[in-house]
Amino acid sequence: MSQNKQTDLKDCYCRGIKPTIAYEYIIYLNENKYSNKTQTITGNDLHKIEGTSSDTHFIKMVTKNGKIDIGPITEVDLTECGIERFIILPYQQLEIDLEDCFCKGVKPVISYKYLLKINREKYSTVKEKLSREEILQLASKDPKTHRLRMFTKNGKQIIEKDQIIDLTECGVERFVYEEIDCTEGFLKTDLNLITQSDKDFLSKLPNEVNIVNERNLNWIIIRDFLLPNGYNEKKADIAILIHPQYPTAQLDMIYFYPALMRTDKKPIGALTPRNIEGKVYQQWSRHRKPSNKWNSEIDDIESHLDLMMNCLKAEFDKR
Repeated sequence: MSQNKQTDLKDCYCRGIKPTIAYEYIIYLNENKYSNKTQTITGNDLHKIEGTSSDTHFIKMVTKNGKIDIGPITEVDLTECGIERFIILPYQQLEIDLEDCFCKGVKPVISYKYLLKINREKYSTVKEKLSREEILQLASKDPKTHRLRMFTKNGKQIIEKDQIIDLTECGVERFVYEEIDCTEGFLKTDLNLITQSDKDFLSKLPNEVNIVNERNLNWIIIRDFLLPNGYNEKKADIAILIHPQYPTAQLDMIYFYPALMRTDKKPIGALTPRNIEGKVYQQWSRHRKPSNKWNSEIDDIESHLDLMMNCLKAEFDKR
């Protein structure tokens, strides 16, 4: 088999091709480039090149499938597909606190362990990339009954099912979980004003959004909002009642036009008509549980809308 003169591993990684057998392999240790004459290399060989020791430094191999620990006698085949580089760092960087990095405005370095804040507690993980489900499981919360929100330098966002979060990305401050269940029934509530974070969220929606004032009540109307499967309507106008003391006062319930029915013809509990903008909207009386109280620091129109959509999905688990 003929051999190439030189194979650059990082170039192969970027091009998504398998490194060819060669007389010389260009490898990358941290930000430095080195030449290696053999097809395989061990952790001790890498320490020798970098001038470090397995007693004081650890090695991670960055690949298309994540970062892999390399021990002193671990043998790496350089022709394996997907090796970008090797990282050699001192053991003193064993645990990185993401919240501390956020406060300092620095990017979290590659490490053995990461400390992430979930609600008020901090949890340790050895993984750099975690799914929404794995983060909730760290806090012993069921992904089926809780939503997860991530707070970053660019704002807050709801983490979707199976979404992967890279903890080494700059700007992750903390995570907040909330219950997505609610109770049926009727409850009087106060109403509110819209915040800047609400404006930012609503401006990104593909839907037309209107603010309606009727009889001194303020409503946010989201037009043609896409609904979960299982209902007679694919889309509907959604109304959310806003209180003068919002966001201190909570958002509650949700209203639909036209009215919704289940396609399986089963009944839906706690529904009443409500006249808004000259139309008969359908009021869904859905409320937060005592264990999931409104928190004005993190809750807003986005989190309320997400909670209400989960109530629509959960309807099919009830009856």
